[in-house]
Amino acid sequence: MFLRGDVEPVAVWLDPSGLPNRLVYRGTRYRVIDTPTKLGIEPEWPSGISHPPADVTLAPGWRATGRAEDQELTVLVFDLRLTPTGWVAERVFE
Repeated sequence: MFLRGDVEPVAVWLDPSGLPNRLVYRGTRYRVIDTPTKLGIEPEWPSGISHPPADVTLAPGWRATGRAEDQELTVLVFDLRLTPTGWVAERVFE
């Protein structure tokens, strides 16, 4: 289920191969429990836009499932993207 679509800053730690393995989202620490999937660099345009700009690309990103290190063992799926000001969670799913 889709939870949030607001871009929020997150702290992300990468393993030696460059994949996210830990993150902090809204003050809660999460461990990545799957193999992250690379996000596309082409934005998805709404169907009402007939002539989207051709030269727009997004920064690299990852979709990763994280389990919280809390009592409830919350599991969320994060779309993480690196921006010029740091990592953000573009979307979060339950």
